[in-house]
Amino acid sequence: MAERRARILVVDDEPPMVQMLTDFLGEQGFEVASAQSGVQALARLAQQPADVVLLDVRMPELDGVDVLRRIRENYPRIGILMVSGNDDVELAKETITLGAVDFVLKPVDFPYLMRAIDKILAAAAAAAADEGAGDGQPAEEAAPAPSGSIHGMLYDLALDTFRIARALPPLARDSIGIPLERAVLDAVQRGVSGEKLEIIRALNLVRTLLRFGRDLGDISDEEHRRLEAHVARARRAAGLS
Repeated sequence: MAERRARILVVDDEPPMVQMLTDFLGEQGFEVASAQSGVQALARLAQQPADVVLLDVRMPELDGVDVLRRIRENYPRIGILMVSGNDDVELAKETITLGAVDFVLKPVDFPYLMRAIDKILAAAAAAAADEGAGDGQPAEEAAPAPSGSIHGMLYDLALDTFRIARALPPLARDSIGIPLERAVLDAVQRGVSGEKLEIIRALNLVRTLLRFGRDLGDISDEEHRRLEAHVARARRAAGLS
């Protein structure tokens, strides 16, 4: 029996963007469907769920964040990549916290996009294999990322970092908090694509910012130790010392 092709749903209210992504993904051998609104996307998924959704953030009526929430509630196994024309760290942070796997900027970097899609499909295949090795009963809900996985470790680092950065006073947030959020978000994105050299660079920047924050008195010793422990675990999970 022929292997089923992965199905990708492209959701964007701009027809040229939909056409470009649909043509590119079709050329890569994927089965591609499209929707030009959030409502239409949810209707498409109700008819036939996808393996991956490329979801535009800014759309009229029902925006991408609301669609992301509904997909996560009803289809927890689908891998979701948010697509945006704005480099908005707060928005990227929100979508990843809600369950998006990555945040892809326009104009789309196609090699990066393919690495992110391949990572999602590989993780789904590994999860399916793990289930097959168990009792043979389908799981009702998607399992969370393994605590020992690089993506899980980087996500934990990002989540704790966001909590600390959000509580900083305005001056410290501008000088340390926002750059720190950008650095950990970059590390999460690199973890999805599996780029070890870029993961190292991102984590090194996180460590540098943490030291600055501690030495300036913006980040407490306890907070510094906690985030440093996250960084160390993430490095080990990536196979780094």
